[in-house]
Amino acid sequence: MHTLRSSSAALAAAFALLASAQGAFPPVSLKAIVQQQIHSPTNITHANDGSGRLFVCDQPGLIYIIQGGMLLPTPFLDIQSRVLIHPTIPTNYSERGLLGMAFHPDFTNSSAAGYRKFFIYYSTTSNLPAGTDPVNGQTNPIDHMTVLSEFQVSASNPNVADPLSERRILSMNQPQSNHNGGQVEFGPDGFLYLGTGDGGGAQDNNGGHIGGTVATPRPTNNLGNGQDRTQLLGKILRINPLDPDGAGPAVYSIPGTNPFVGAGGGIRGEIYAFGLRNPWRFSFDKRPGGTGRLFCGDVGQGRIEEINLIVSGGNYGWRFKEGAESPTFSSGSLTSPMIDPGLGPYLPAIAVYGHSMPPNYTPPTGLPELGLSVTGGYVYRGVAIPALVGKYIFGDYGATGGVVNGRVMGLEETALNSGVFNLTQAIPFAGTANPIPNQRVLCLGEDESGELYFGLKTKGGVKELDGGRPSGSIWKIVPPGPTSTLAAIEPSKDTTMFSDGEPATANGRSNGNGSYLFSGYASPNGFQARRALLAFDLSSVPAGGAITNASVSLFCDKTPSSQEAGPFGLHRLVANWGEGFSNSDALGGGGEGAPATVGDTTWRLRSVTAAGPPAVGTAWASVGGDFVASPSATTTVAAANVAPYVWSSSELAGDVNAWLASPSANFGWILIGPEVGTPTAKRFISRENLLNPAGAPKLNLTYAVAPPPTNFDSWLATYFPANLVGQFVDPKGDIEGDSIFNLIEYAFGLSPLAANPPSAGVRVTTAIVGPNTVATMSFPRDPRATDLRYFLETSGDLANWTIIAQSLGGGVPTGSGYQSETTVGETSPIRRVTATQSMANPAPLFVRLRITQQ
Repeated sequence: MHTLRSSSAALAAAFALLASAQGAFPPVSLKAIVQQQIHSPTNITHANDGSGRLFVCDQPGLIYIIQGGMLLPTPFLDIQSRVLIHPTIPTNYSERGLLGMAFHPDFTNSSAAGYRKFFIYYSTTSNLPAGTDPVNGQTNPIDHMTVLSEFQVSASNPNVADPLSERRILSMNQPQSNHNGGQVEFGPDGFLYLGTGDGGGAQDNNGGHIGGTVATPRPTNNLGNGQDRTQLLGKILRINPLDPDGAGPAVYSIPGTNPFVGAGGGIRGEIYAFGLRNPWRFSFDKRPGGTGRLFCGDVGQGRIEEINLIVSGGNYGWRFKEGAESPTFSSGSLTSPMIDPGLGPYLPAIAVYGHSMPPNYTPPTGLPELGLSVTGGYVYRGVAIPALVGKYIFGDYGATGGVVNGRVMGLEETALNSGVFNLTQAIPFAGTANPIPNQRVLCLGEDESGELYFGLKTKGGVKELDGGRPSGSIWKIVPPGPTSTLAAIEPSKDTTMFSDGEPATANGRSNGNGSYLFSGYASPNGFQARRALLAFDLSSVPAGGAITNASVSLFCDKTPSSQEAGPFGLHRLVANWGEGFSNSDALGGGGEGAPATVGDTTWRLRSVTAAGPPAVGTAWASVGGDFVASPSATTTVAAANVAPYVWSSSELAGDVNAWLASPSANFGWILIGPEVGTPTAKRFISRENLLNPAGAPKLNLTYAVAPPPTNFDSWLATYFPANLVGQFVDPKGDIEGDSIFNLIEYAFGLSPLAANPPSAGVRVTTAIVGPNTVATMSFPRDPRATDLRYFLETSGDLANWTIIAQSLGGGVPTGSGYQSETTVGETSPIRRVTATQSMANPAPLFVRLRITQQ
């Protein structure tokens, strides 16, 4: 039987579907950009203005700029005095705060109404007293108010926003502190989309939730805010946030194409989609090559996390549906499901998984437990990692089994716009494990080029410190370093059959000449199947290595007469087992074998504790092994002997990556052939076979490691070793007072801490040649500085400049005046670039070297 260690066929089928894409994503690396300078990064975005800047929202009420890989010391915006994160103790966990930010699409268009405008979503103190619930007369609690506001960037400094320019657009009173949503993003249509949570508490059933109450028992037939379209909570909203006439009182307009415009009955026209619990992060696939679709992570109640494709007018089921389940709600001593409000159809999620909330938790049937709270993410449309293009990357806050390990997952569509996606449970990371040890995944974001970033955090409290410093950090997905190969790893154990006509030694073991693995179907009489188990020691894979390819080879040395060819699959084992595979445990199980000894595996037992007979020990859930129903790799083994047969697939590589991240789960694979119909039994060489040791099973791996630090990273580490990652070092700073800026000293390969003579930089000499003057100019460059661009320029009037030599990204110099490049007189590997220009006498000549950082 091809089953999991569970009696649930649904569990096996669902897990097989989810596991089928393991390893489909290419290995990537995470690079730290900024560490321990931000408390709780909730949003990462860009202005799409060509500046290359990243804008990071910090939950307490600050927005920072990352430029040139460093956090600028002056915040872009500081509204901490307006933001509510916790009424008394800001170090506590809280879902309130500065939660979202988006720049208007016309941010750079000086003739448009959206010029220099951006929008933020944050929590603040309500200016209203508690009201009265119009449905059941209960006191309507108000914990806080969430606000969508417009701000403008300063006209004099693009790195500073004007805190006095705030224009409140939309506000909502929140009955409880949690489930605030907070993502704001402009869609391909130019309208602003806003995600709102259901108001908080639990089950969308408290006071302040339509039909709910602060008392118990609570009703099961109420709509809740998620299903009530007269409320803005529990929704995706769509508006035009610009003041329609610039004069008020209307502060925004509702697109006429919104699905519920003109519906009547108090239904809000701002609603684009509904039935959501807490749409924490969403994004559009709107870059070139994208589909324009809206992907949303909706945080679950107690069992299931969802990724949804949001469409106009869609109902995603909350609170009647969570995933494919109808949740059961506890109300006093009663437990009953919510009554269907009749507002379907309820659109299914494109991906679901269970989350772990010990100790009072029942896992959802058929779903793996992968995290705690879905973060949501982006479809990758960058250029750095071509194999990642078109794949959706998302995260989970991360507390599986109570351990803080944020997980990064991915979805890959089976066909363009099919709406059917395969889930990769852990994208392979080179350089760190995934789930990411001791890190919570708060948000994802992207830069102007479509490259992706993560906002991580080590502590749970909003302003809780880690070693005396803020616990937040920003990381970037980057390509891994070069790949390497580990070939011919032999099993650390396998289920060698210690018989097959060969004599046994005194201890009941074979003398090594008869050591084989068996798989396939031998006879229709009884359970005459064979299954081979193999496990490999992965300690030889370098720490942080990510597997890009995996293959297992087996030498088939015997096919009994009349045995047919058939597909043989390697399935991932989910339970530990002993070394041997002794069939003789006195209770059958098929085939012959040496007597069972303590520690052996038999057909019935995965670990023998007493040899018997009959043998006693821990039983398999199914005869012959406990394993994932879907094979990780399949190969047809013919009716002829072949050396070797090879199993290889992305799923096989995914298994190894999962084991590297969690070594305690490395139980290896089981080889299973057809077990019904025509017999297909095959014999393979085992690791203990002395007649043909070269034919032992082999695991071959190709792996990638983390990329080496950039030249700039190394320069900073050399001269500013006490700096945190991404801590600001002023490019125009001059620490030692030699009038050469830090950035220029980096470009020239000089120390920023020791004075350097002017001759270490640009040199200019002139010579009269007939009627002309020939200027010879030179400058040093560091070919390792692939992040720099060097431009040697000349001018006759200081107004118009001409590039005569340039070097881009570490490349060979070019240009109309370029002459040569040499290492003479420079410290290796620094090179000096020489260029010339001839001009008629007399003529002024001005020379400058312009250096920019990519």
